[in-house]
Amino acid sequence: MTRKELQKISLQYRTLASQMLKINSQEEMYCIQQFYDFINETSFLMSYIDECITEEYDFMSIFEEKGWRDILDLPSNQKELISYGFQLIKYILDGPKQLIGLCMGYTSSNKFSDNIEAFMRKSIEPFVVAGRTYIELNFIDANDGNANIEKTVKTVFLSYCQKDKDIADSIDEKIGMLIEGKATLSRDIRDVEYHESFKKFMQSIEKHDYVISIISDNYLKSRNCMYEMLEVVKDSNFSQRLLFIVLTNEDAKYYKVAPIQDIGADVYSVSGQAKYSKFWSQMDKELDSEIEEIGNSIYAINQIKEKKIIQKILLDLPDFLEFVRENKGLSLTEHLENGFADMISFMEL
Repeated sequence: MTRKELQKISLQYRTLASQMLKINSQEEMYCIQQFYDFINETSFLMSYIDECITEEYDFMSIFEEKGWRDILDLPSNQKELISYGFQLIKYILDGPKQLIGLCMGYTSSNKFSDNIEAFMRKSIEPFVVAGRTYIELNFIDANDGNANIEKTVKTVFLSYCQKDKDIADSIDEKIGMLIEGKATLSRDIRDVEYHESFKKFMQSIEKHDYVISIISDNYLKSRNCMYEMLEVVKDSNFSQRLLFIVLTNEDAKYYKVAPIQDIGADVYSVSGQAKYSKFWSQMDKELDSEIEEIGNSIYAINQIKEKKIIQKILLDLPDFLEFVRENKGLSLTEHLENGFADMISFMEL
């Protein structure tokens, strides 16, 4: 499989996957069918999937036994996840099934659309990410007989808060087309059930040439995002390869559903930076109250561990906000207006 062939597969895969993951109604089932048909017709992908399938899952029984508020328990191993996800999609299309019957209970919302979106994000997207990772790793290893090409292909890591997934989708789609053949873009999905360990997160970043972080109000108030990114910034090897997209409230127009609260990251003013310090201070105080209510420290181990993480965020937060301010990042609107020219220039693509 040549690089050019893998580029075509990657582009079609990302386009169809992005379209599928945005569905929120039964009428859009054709998007799942298109993605499934593409995989079936692509021998490169099917040969890997066939290799991964070592167990057949009885999804009829799985859904019958699943509680109303339960979600599917996904495998952690990548090959098992590929097998599980592919068979799940096949099961959904066999009939086809009524999506709402499979998805209800995935959120506290009574809206069918919200539950379908949550189901796609929590049960289908992990399979999509695993498949994309397989394509990207093969692209990196592919050899077209030109050693110089191997050296020029760079890897870019996209980090974001799950609440800003719509923004990440937009960036993935736009930048993906601009860097096709020059770099590969991997995504890091934070704050979800199949969240990888911090150690794996750091190991993954080490393999990339650049890291793009979508800084939003959600991101700055996310415990996982902040703890991990603060560690990255402290490492001089990583900090020189970091790029920021600092969202403003104007960028809210790129969400599928308009956010109720402000999404802009207020990092350029003293009062704005103070707001985030106050937020994490409040988190620290709430943990103090929980620990005090529990009384015995033996039974408050989890709260004590969490408090250490929050205190670490509080300690490093001012330096991080100053780092973001000094390395002034453009908003998504500004990047779209200039075709991500500044970012691509920085990465020398």
